[in-house]
Amino acid sequence: MKRFIIAILFVLFLGTNVFAQYAAQLSPAGTVLKGSNKGGGYVGIYDGAFGVLGQYRMGIGGYSDLGFKAGVIDLESNSNQGDVGISLGVDTKYQVMEVRIMDPVDLSIGGVFELVKFNHFSNLSIGGAVIGSYPVELKNGRRLNPYGRLLLGFERSNSTWAGSGGSDTGFNLMLNMGCTLELSGSTEAVAEIQIDSDVAALMMGLSFGL
Repeated sequence: MKRFIIAILFVLFLGTNVFAQYAAQLSPAGTVLKGSNKGGGYVGIYDGAFGVLGQYRMGIGGYSDLGFKAGVIDLESNSNQGDVGISLGVDTKYQVMEVRIMDPVDLSIGGVFELVKFNHFSNLSIGGAVIGSYPVELKNGRRLNPYGRLLLGFERSNSTWAGSGGSDTGFNLMLNMGCTLELSGSTEAVAEIQIDSDVAALMMGLSFGL
């Protein structure tokens, strides 16, 4: 049964259109505690582009949080015309499983919204996500937390680039895999890869308590 599910997901991933998500996941399944806040700064190395991204997360309930992301993306190396734009995103998570209370993994479900706007291209995406992670305590007492996100989304894109103008609408499946490493009680290093048929990426940066 597991092999069948993996095969179906693989076919869906290969058969779908571009899902131009630039904001990534950048956090494990665990949520920010109610009344607490986290920030972060990251760089993104995309397939033919470079970006700088910031994140702010706030706890809004016992097992839920809300995140805001904003970034600047440079597509100059991906186009003869060159283009610099912005990425604005909002996401939310609700944690349904927790290792701390003897569940096998940390698991959250959530929603994602992102708007990417350039001079010659724009993309609006909205989707649902499942995020899983498993914290591991190292010998030095710090915590390593590998995580993954599977995102199924709907997108609407518009392009006015010469030879590729027009609009496109469709669904897509995307996978993000990353890891956080605790550097201190309030700071974590983050590294993440995005596996997509078009917008593959490597994200790196720091998250910290506010």
